[in-house]
Amino acid sequence: MAESSLKFGVITDIHYGNGDRLKEKNDLHTCFDFWRKNRVAFVVQLGDLIDGKGPEAVENLVGATAVLREYPGPLYHVAGNHCLGAPLDRYLEETGLDAPYYTFSINGIRFIVLHGMDINPESKPETTSDKARKNLLNHDPWANLYCGAVGEEQIHWLERQLDETRESREQVILFCHFPLLKETSDEPHGLLWNHDEVTDVLRRYDNIIACFTGHLHRSAYLKRYGIHFMTMAPFLKRKEPPHYSCGMIELDNASMTVYDQNLDKLHTLKID
Repeated sequence: MAESSLKFGVITDIHYGNGDRLKEKNDLHTCFDFWRKNRVAFVVQLGDLIDGKGPEAVENLVGATAVLREYPGPLYHVAGNHCLGAPLDRYLEETGLDAPYYTFSINGIRFIVLHGMDINPESKPETTSDKARKNLLNHDPWANLYCGAVGEEQIHWLERQLDETRESREQVILFCHFPLLKETSDEPHGLLWNHDEVTDVLRRYDNIIACFTGHLHRSAYLKRYGIHFMTMAPFLKRKEPPHYSCGMIELDNASMTVYDQNLDKLHTLKID
C-alpha cells in the first residue's frame, strides 16, 4: 500500500490556442493557485495541451509550456493527439521530457505514463505486430484517426515496469491520453487502438489502483479488473456545465478521492 497519504493535481485537454490566450493563461493560474493551496505533490497534464498544426502548433506549444512553467511545482506531461500537431522532438524539448513514455515514483506508488500516439496514422511500423496494431484503424470503428496505439517496444517496457512493481511491492497508477474502455469513451472520440491488448496486460496485476485518461471532453468512470478507469473532464470546456477546469486526487491506504477545482468531491473510491 502507499506509504502515506498523497495528493496530486490533474488537468487535461487544455487545447491552448483555441481561444483568448490571456484568458487561458489567467484560468490556468487559477488552477495553479488551487494546487498550491492544497499542497499537491505534483501535477499531471493528460494530453492535448495545444491546438493547431505545423507552425501554429509550435507557437501554441511554446506559449503553453511557458505558462505551465510558471507553476512552482513538479508537472508531468502526457502526449495527446493534438500535442503532435508539433513535431515529437519539439514537443519533448518544450515539455522537458527525455521520452514520451516514462515512470516516476512517490510514496510507494509507481506512476506510469503511456504514449498512446506511439503508433499513429502517420507512422510507418516496421515489425509485423506493430503493422497489425496500425491495421486496427481499418477494422475497428472505435480506432479512429484521432487516436493511436502503444507499440511493441512500449508494451514490453510496460510489462517490465509492472513486473518490477510486483517485486518491489509498489502500487501503480497509469496515465494515458486515450481511454482504454468503451464505457469511458464514445465511438466518435474513440479509444487507444490496441486497448484490448493493453488492458489484457493490466488485468494480470493486482497492484494497479487506477488509470487516468482524457480525450473524451467529458468525464466517465468504470471499475474493471479491480482498476479504477477514469476519464477526466477537459479544461477546454470549463465555461460549460459542470464548469470543471482542473482537479485533485487524494490517496490514502484505503481510498481515492477525486475533487474538482472547488474542492467538491466527484468520487470517493475504495482501494482494494
